[in-house]
Amino acid sequence: MDTRDENNTYEVRKTVSMVFQNPDNQLVATVVEEDVAFALENMGVPPEEIRKRVDDALRAVGMYEYRAQAPHRLSGGQKQRIAIAGVIAMMPRCVVLDEPTAMLDPQGRREVMNVVRELNRKFGITVILITHHMDEAVQAQRVVVMHKGNVLMDGTPREIFTQVDKLRAASLTVPQTIEVLYDLDQQDGEKLPIDALSIEECADILEQEYLN
Repeated sequence: MDTRDENNTYEVRKTVSMVFQNPDNQLVATVVEEDVAFALENMGVPPEEIRKRVDDALRAVGMYEYRAQAPHRLSGGQKQRIAIAGVIAMMPRCVVLDEPTAMLDPQGRREVMNVVRELNRKFGITVILITHHMDEAVQAQRVVVMHKGNVLMDGTPREIFTQVDKLRAASLTVPQTIEVLYDLDQQDGEKLPIDALSIEECADILEQEYLN
């Protein structure tokens, strides 16, 4: 579906949902469960089905106990999880998340990323995550690097993030684990593997190279 074609607008909106960077721009109701139900009511979903979907969505993001709370009383991470619950309730085929952790503290980021993984793993929803946090990008199955409006690179996280020079030339960073190994490799002249996407993988490489 071409999103630029206005004739496709309704079909696109039925298929793809979006979560904004700032949840305050997305939450519209004064009670959590009413906010999650808002889109369903506009879609004409029967009341009994709305009730079930709202409860299921709130449980999925770990926010069911807050269903009667006012959204403005929640933390940033909790608000973002409510916004995601509203998306889950709509049962889209695809969700676009526009830097959903940019305004959150580390705890809030962890909470939201846990929910994002569940969207794909538990519900089978395709997730497109727009992010500048490399530790979030490495969790994806596929990474597309955009630069000046064009696709610069497209591949698995391991394929993409080992191309350190190319990413740096585009003013992009790499995961800290790869950065450490790459810089050590450049300084020592050793041929270190630099494809460690996790702290554990990085530690194993360093132990093998320097302690054995």
